[in-house]
Amino acid sequence: MSRAMDITRIPGSAIGAVVAGADFSGTIDDQQVEEIWQALDQHLVLVFRGHKDPSNDDLLMFARRFGHVPKTGLTTGASPDHNEILLISNILDENGQKIGVGNAEWMDWHTDYSFRPRVSRIGFLAAVELPPSGGGQTLFTDMYTAYESLPDDLRKRLHSYRARHSLRSGYEDVIEEEYQGEVSIGGPAAKRFVAPEDGTATVHQLIARNPRTGRRAVYANPLNTKRILELDVTASKDVLQQLFAKPGEPELTYAHEWIPGDIVMWDQLGTVHAKRAFDPTERRLLRKVVTIFDDPAEPWHPEDAA
Repeated sequence: MSRAMDITRIPGSAIGAVVAGADFSGTIDDQQVEEIWQALDQHLVLVFRGHKDPSNDDLLMFARRFGHVPKTGLTTGASPDHNEILLISNILDENGQKIGVGNAEWMDWHTDYSFRPRVSRIGFLAAVELPPSGGGQTLFTDMYTAYESLPDDLRKRLHSYRARHSLRSGYEDVIEEEYQGEVSIGGPAAKRFVAPEDGTATVHQLIARNPRTGRRAVYANPLNTKRILELDVTASKDVLQQLFAKPGEPELTYAHEWIPGDIVMWDQLGTVHAKRAFDPTERRLLRKVVTIFDDPAEPWHPEDAA
């Protein structure tokens, strides 16, 4: 039986809780899995501390208790032996090549795999190496409460809209539709690209529904959401700008200050996240794993607007 966990809400934060005593050895039992689910439903972001640093195999085994873990589809940037683990890093190897993806700059608000039919349900980030002078904090905004805070007329209209998401800003503007299933992520395609699960561009309803709690969230983000299909370009831009103003609002947002060994787990359907910039001369390395919905239709229910 797994040891007891202690779950403590983060004082003064809109969302988030610290979890002590979780089992990352690969032997987590069903009771603890359900406790974590319930805590995630309530707090949206969980910060695991006080555990033994898991191996890659154990991290994947833990994540798989919460859904299907897809491969990244990258030939570089992922863990060499575990393609499901993305390395978030600005570190260069002895040959001057990056060992992961990302840089020290601001990373705009997004939710992972919004550009795929099977969107991400849960995200995991495990800190390995952090900038000693600080920076590189990860920010999370509650998009359930963002939805609930919208004016009634706008909220109802959003239920009739669909939005197009793509991996890169501007990608769909320059690539013919028949080629939108593939994209190289930096560098020559032949060396960098492995076909990912479900492609790199898709359309989703603008409002998602959490299948466990029934809560609805605005499913749009500045990094990947391109256009509301039911509106002309100007009207689409106006609505999206209203929605993009929500991420980062203090009353909706938690800023995570990393310490070595932290593992952060979050609800990808009902939050967006971003990264603050840090000193590019300093090293930062995290391991990232996501789960995706088994059924691509699960987050999108044709129910009447609340």
